[in-house]
Amino acid sequence: MTAKNDVVYFDVALFSYLDRPIFDVYLNGRDIGVAAGQPHRGEANGLMTGVAVPLGTQIITWRDAGTGEKFKATNTPVLKSINSEMRYLGVHIYPDNTVEVIPERFWPEKTEKGQEINRQWELKHGK
Repeated sequence: MTAKNDVVYFDVALFSYLDRPIFDVYLNGRDIGVAAGQPHRGEANGLMTGVAVPLGTQIITWRDAGTGEKFKATNTPVLKSINSEMRYLGVHIYPDNTVEVIPERFWPEKTEKGQEINRQWELKHGK
């Protein structure tokens, strides 16, 4: 991670806990990848390197791969002052269309909320 003029450069890992594939996932207008639907268990779907992320309000949008419908995070994630050791940014998209952006020192992991979504999906559908 490097920072310049209130912009932080991260390697971004996308986590989707949705039950459907999504594409055209954008973080502040920058494409950060695609994600499969369940039963992927919310695994990170690759890494976009060197993504410039301004401090402050983050805008995350995506499209449903089946319908093409566009979605925007219903909450407003905010990225505040970042420790210089933070190299990665986990972007976590949840079924209620909320999003978390979590700076990490090492490779991002699933969130507790995401793990619970996975547990509930497995209880309903089996592993």
